[in-house]
Amino acid sequence: MSVFTSQELVLDGYFGKVICEPNWKWSREHEPFDDYDFWYVWDGEGEVSLNRAHYHVRKGDCFLFRPGDLTSAKHNPERPLTVTYIHFNTKGTVFPVVSLPSFVHFDPSEFHEPYLDRFVHVRLTGGYGHDEEATMLLRLLLLMFERQIPGNQAQGDPAHRSMNRVIMDIAAHIIQDPGRQHSIHDLAKQAHLSPRYFSLKFKKIMGQTIESYIIKKRIERATYLLRLGMNVGEVSEALGYRSIYFFSRQFKKVTGTNPSEVRL
Repeated sequence: MSVFTSQELVLDGYFGKVICEPNWKWSREHEPFDDYDFWYVWDGEGEVSLNRAHYHVRKGDCFLFRPGDLTSAKHNPERPLTVTYIHFNTKGTVFPVVSLPSFVHFDPSEFHEPYLDRFVHVRLTGGYGHDEEATMLLRLLLLMFERQIPGNQAQGDPAHRSMNRVIMDIAAHIIQDPGRQHSIHDLAKQAHLSPRYFSLKFKKIMGQTIESYIIKKRIERATYLLRLGMNVGEVSEALGYRSIYFFSRQFKKVTGTNPSEVRL
């Protein structure tokens, strides 16, 4: 269940990415926030007090401050904080916001930082549809924030999750360039694994051998190109087959159909 719909978020004018000044600090312990603040740490070192809970903050830490929160913060002037802050409000029910934690540490593999930069860029430059795009970006960031909650993360130990990401990245690379003559040696090198260990892990995670996966994705691309109107010879050449006959035999073996029968 998603946290917000775009229509429930209301942006305001307080947002940005900034390197905090050497003597920077804030104290809202007697004057609580009256809106929400999505606050992400890019770099530096500091301290945050939130409703009497204390946090030593570092790169990747992220807070969702709420109306009524009692907060204070300071940082190490020799390692000043660089932060993105996005203030917003909601309309309609606020229950989904209440259900979120106040603090998470972002997994770098979330690739969330480009969205933070894009939000600030869109708000600063304006242009057609900028409010709608910024609202959608904020909703995406909040969804990523929610995903960092331990119960919402993939199960298994960190090493296992890391290996899954490596193999999925290789699989995505094959899909992106199916016509390349991918070698197991080169793919294993890209994954920083030995060819044998890479092959074993690929089969365990993907449920098929790396060889069969490469062929399957090449044939899937061939099917798509045939349906676009390319002829069998053109598709065979585009996908790196040296022989149209070998391509046709492999295509029929995988799909049960001759490639000439697929063309619209």
